[in-house]
Amino acid sequence: MISVRQLHPLFFAEIRGADLKAEPTEDLRSAVEAAMEQYNGCVVRQGQITDEEHIRFARLFGPLELPPGYSTRPRGRMAPELFFAGNLDPDGNIKPLTPANQNIAKGAERFHADSSFNPLPSKWSMLRGVECPPSEVGGDTLFVDLRAAYDDLPQETKDRIDGMTGIHDFWRGRAYAGLEVTEEMKAAMPMPPVHHPLVRTTPSGRKAVFVGGHCVGVVGLSDEEGHALVEQLYDHVTQPKYVYRHKWVEGDIVIWDNRFALHAATPLETDQYRRDMRRATINESGEEIDSYEYRRRKQETAA
Repeated sequence: MISVRQLHPLFFAEIRGADLKAEPTEDLRSAVEAAMEQYNGCVVRQGQITDEEHIRFARLFGPLELPPGYSTRPRGRMAPELFFAGNLDPDGNIKPLTPANQNIAKGAERFHADSSFNPLPSKWSMLRGVECPPSEVGGDTLFVDLRAAYDDLPQETKDRIDGMTGIHDFWRGRAYAGLEVTEEMKAAMPMPPVHHPLVRTTPSGRKAVFVGGHCVGVVGLSDEEGHALVEQLYDHVTQPKYVYRHKWVEGDIVIWDNRFALHAATPLETDQYRRDMRRATINESGEEIDSYEYRRRKQETAA
């Protein structure tokens, strides 16, 4: 029997009783879809599962966005369909807590929506805690509900942003966050900006204000004015009353809707503990493909 319990006054819930080791059922799919529509984020608690079971569960809800270079990734300690987040190197050893490694991690510490800088139609992220350090040393994940934040906007702000389009740019977002960005980095990983509405609507008709760390401006406004507007909205949506803090238990699978929620990592200020987190990213539609290959095909078609 699947049960759902709300964890935050505004959103986020815990799902128990979902057997992810068994062949997925329509009842499981519909129960999770309903919980996500209502709560915008959920943690499924049932203990450890394999990468293959994780992927099978994710595919219930749409096609996967595959990691960059998926077609050439070796099948090593982690299934190539999954994205990795944590403090381990490819051989499974803890990376030392150096300034360089800390700088790389800082990009995830600003609230953002996964893949908003990609042209693929992102739906959900599904992050699994394989190895989790104690919460008191760091590594929690924060979530904000963009629906509740939109509800509380002044009506004049709602009227102003309705119909506006945000500019999502991976590299400019990192630069605005104070992280190092070089021309060599941009050349090695070209990421042209993409556009998303500043106001998005859930399937049930609820509105959400869609900003985040990758949203750097607004179509039709100057760089300065557009950036100022999205920063004003960012400050609003990240107020503490909209934030749920997830303290990880090994085996947790946390699901959030990238269209209507943001998330941020909290720093892990030690290299004495292992952190192994694996994520499936689910798209609304389309084939299973990595975003770089998708961009390349679109460019070839346009040429």
